[in-house]
Amino acid sequence: MENKIEQKQKVKVAQYLRMSTNLQEFSLDNQAQFIKKYADDNNMEILHTYDDAGKSGVSTSGRHDFNKLINDILTKEINIDAVLVYDVSRFGRFKDPQEGIYYKYLLKMNKVDVIYCAENLPANSDTETFILSSLMYAAGAFSKNLSIKVFAGHVNLVKRGYYQGGVPGYGLKRKLLDNNNKAKMILNNGERKSLQTDRIVLVPGSKKETDLVKKIFNMFIFEGLNEYLIASKLNQEGYKYSDKSDWTRSRIHSVLINNRYTGKYTYNRTSQKLKTKRVQNPEEDWVEYNSFFKPIISEEKFRLAKEIIDNRSIKMSNEEILEFLKKILSTHGKISGFIIDEEDNGPSSSVVASRFGGLLPAYKLINYTPERDYRYLEINSSLRIKHDHIINKIHQEINNSEISILDNKLITINNSLTFTIILSRCRKMGTGKYRWIVRLDRGLNPEVSVIARMNSLNTEPVDYYILPSLESFENELSLKENNNLLFEMYRFDNIRTFFDMLSTTEMEVA
Repeated sequence: MENKIEQKQKVKVAQYLRMSTNLQEFSLDNQAQFIKKYADDNNMEILHTYDDAGKSGVSTSGRHDFNKLINDILTKEINIDAVLVYDVSRFGRFKDPQEGIYYKYLLKMNKVDVIYCAENLPANSDTETFILSSLMYAAGAFSKNLSIKVFAGHVNLVKRGYYQGGVPGYGLKRKLLDNNNKAKMILNNGERKSLQTDRIVLVPGSKKETDLVKKIFNMFIFEGLNEYLIASKLNQEGYKYSDKSDWTRSRIHSVLINNRYTGKYTYNRTSQKLKTKRVQNPEEDWVEYNSFFKPIISEEKFRLAKEIIDNRSIKMSNEEILEFLKKILSTHGKISGFIIDEEDNGPSSSVVASRFGGLLPAYKLINYTPERDYRYLEINSSLRIKHDHIINKIHQEINNSEISILDNKLITINNSLTFTIILSRCRKMGTGKYRWIVRLDRGLNPEVSVIARMNSLNTEPVDYYILPSLESFENELSLKENNNLLFEMYRFDNIRTFFDMLSTTEMEVA
């Protein structure tokens, strides 16, 4: 008679994966393979997977799956004995190592252990705690040191004449260079370099644009015209801004204070490190370099324009500026930075902010509370209802396929194809044109993202963009009324074709 050996019951676990870079060493697939072997070797069964791709570990902010894992354990949505992670740094490179220990302790109080598969920590609890604290400190210190090294690298590139981000300004373009400094292409708005070895430099735009920049400085310095009058005159003469819209006072002002036209670029005026608040840096920390191109405006002419602007604001006392703001409020019934910049014979919004430590403190001194347009809340609520309606419609109509829906977001068909549906709210810009801001939820890892652009009333979709994950789209997209060829390749007037591939049942989608 054969003896039946009763197998030991497997330990129920979840795995958490995180990757902040594209380094193959820390790819989610590599982590998952290592954790799977660890689980098999230790009689564990992985029941749940949580992963945050492209997420920094210095904070839990934005780490959707990490927060969901903690919440699922605390609310008993999942029943597990342990969480498996590749190593301490994948759990998080917290600035304060106590934060990582806190989350581990929180799970321990709910009878869930955190196991760092690649660390090989000793079994002794006191020794483990000491070593774990050291490892968490080292992980946090790594992020801090990396931040310092990255900043030093940026400064080095700046001093060599390479551009490190920001909006160049009217009449300037970003040129992409290869690792041998050979020109590749001019980057359009929103385009980014794709190769780490590529570099970006600033170059002048068209002769028409650079001549207009010179004209603006001459009108301001030698003709004595202020920003408002310059904008009015340019519009009368038929000049247009980069996006073919009219010139405004604030646009003229942004030209006059842009020192990049002198062939110089100032870096590190402000900084924001490791998810902290953005701060203004002292002038001695600024980094300045000379660009590769011949100056459009001489330093002397730029200095003269700056003196005129500075002297204009110095003449007004704080009390006079507040009276100026009260006058704007009386005229317009509200105040904003844009309205301040559009007013003639007054300080710019940046001067007001500098004098009073921000615009809101200045508003407070004249007893003004800015109004906020909350109509978007009603629109968003309506879009959520319409989104739910579409999801339910899909569930009802695709009855010849196996379908599952996670959190009413991620839709899985026949355990193979995954996709999400995003309704993008239509926004009317100050220029009268329309924009659609789309935020792709990378945490869900859909194979296809279906974006529905809503009409100007945000009541019905006007068209659809079906974007495969194989293409490298940015996490946040800004769609215009007419987009470049890349996006137009994925645009459809309706999504019937897409859904016909999912089901043989006729289906009508809003």
